[in-house]
Amino acid sequence: MRKLLVSLVCGSVLLPLLSVFALEEDEIPRIRSAIVKIKNVSQRPDYASPWLEKDFSLGRGSGVIIPGNRILTSAHVVSDSRYLEVEKEDSGTPYGAVVSHIGHDCDLALLEVLDPEFFADTTHLDFHREIPPLGSMVEAYGFPAGGRRITVTRGVVSRIDYALYNHSARDYHLVVQIDAAVNPGNSGGPALREGKIVGIVFQGVQPSENVGHVIPITVIRHFLEDLTDGRYDGYPDLGIITANLLNPAYREYLGLPEGKTGVAAAAVLEGHSAKGFVLPGDILLAIDGNPILNDGTILIDGESYFLEEVVERKQVGEEVALDLVRDGEEMIIPLLLRSGRETLRTGNEYETRPEYLIFGGLLFQPLSREYLQAWSDDWSSRADPRLPYYFSYYNQDRIYLERPEIVVLSRVLPAPVNQYYSDLSLEVVERVNGVKIRGLADLEEAFARPAGDYHLIEFDGAGPPVVLDAAAAEAEHATILQRYRIPADRHLAGPAKPVPELPESNLMGSRENE
Repeated sequence: MRKLLVSLVCGSVLLPLLSVFALEEDEIPRIRSAIVKIKNVSQRPDYASPWLEKDFSLGRGSGVIIPGNRILTSAHVVSDSRYLEVEKEDSGTPYGAVVSHIGHDCDLALLEVLDPEFFADTTHLDFHREIPPLGSMVEAYGFPAGGRRITVTRGVVSRIDYALYNHSARDYHLVVQIDAAVNPGNSGGPALREGKIVGIVFQGVQPSENVGHVIPITVIRHFLEDLTDGRYDGYPDLGIITANLLNPAYREYLGLPEGKTGVAAAAVLEGHSAKGFVLPGDILLAIDGNPILNDGTILIDGESYFLEEVVERKQVGEEVALDLVRDGEEMIIPLLLRSGRETLRTGNEYETRPEYLIFGGLLFQPLSREYLQAWSDDWSSRADPRLPYYFSYYNQDRIYLERPEIVVLSRVLPAPVNQYYSDLSLEVVERVNGVKIRGLADLEEAFARPAGDYHLIEFDGAGPPVVLDAAAAEAEHATILQRYRIPADRHLAGPAKPVPELPESNLMGSRENE
């Protein structure tokens, strides 16, 4: 069959003649008919005023049609969506779509187009069986900067390694690095080899230019297989913090058997798969029969990966076997894999309303990454330095044992009941009415039981407590909410309580105290 030479486009600039590649003539329209442009109108919550939403924003990206009339794209292209449209190249006709499944931990999503007519004159692309090897060439397709025409950049696979997925800001998975430009709008488009999908383009590499990251086929396969029951469970997590055994003295001290390699279990996190089965000080020799080297890596199909890659390729509910040494005895421990429970939300959050509680004009919120980002401008002058400490060392210092959730007094909404406390903000709450605060739910219960005629709020530090008149706090509660136009006094695990209607005279009468 006759072949065509296709010039590659980087943005709007044609690459030199040496950058051309050969494709079968009928492959070009087939591939182009499977690439779609995505427009997402999104809206994010305001963590500084958690009862409010921020302004709408418009984002654009790309996607690819896969078997079953589904569109695969990156999660960050369609997150927090209020309205979605997809469009075929040069069609000029947008079609409404919805997110059917989304995985924020792996930055992948599936879209469903509401009108099946959209798929007329389209095709789908199949998946490649393996990760492209180092030095191989891949082509990245998409609509950079929301253009009307599909562009393609070609790059060499220069690295296969673990990296942070910026969308969640907490999850590390395998990535394929290519030396091809990844521009705004390219995200969600496919990376192809031999006309088949080997990955999804999802993030650039800063400050490097013309270097991009691709979500590899192993991560895509995990996402799609997870959805076979109609629900996305995410990734299982061993919850083992390991220490390498590269130092000979350390190996001898721990008692690593002669001729063996492995890593030490330095800590095991609460609520994760290994808790109760693996103990600190155990030496991990192998995982699912794959010997673990002293640097924590294993070999799969001749390629080197971190030992977690075995778990990365399994689903929640499957098993993994650990060969380990404990007190000089070798044993095999089978583990049922489950998702790790995280009470301190260390990643970015999407499609989620912030939790909060307002009492006596005091706004309380749980510590999280989104919370820290919302209040980042206040660190230098107002923030309790314990906040970044708690966030950064939550697991390492086992803070979760005493404080499963860090509750913070964010700010004070000035009112008569809280006079002279209006400058307080960003304080970690220790106790309320003598009750140790281990989470926002404890706060709700503590305020239901005043200490006599008062509410006593104590903080984690040497500062003075906040004392509120219990009767005044109850009497002014609805007025404060009405004054600051707050629709509900809380959002916890359960439904928020609506604000009661107040007579206009009550609202007017309160202004003399503003």
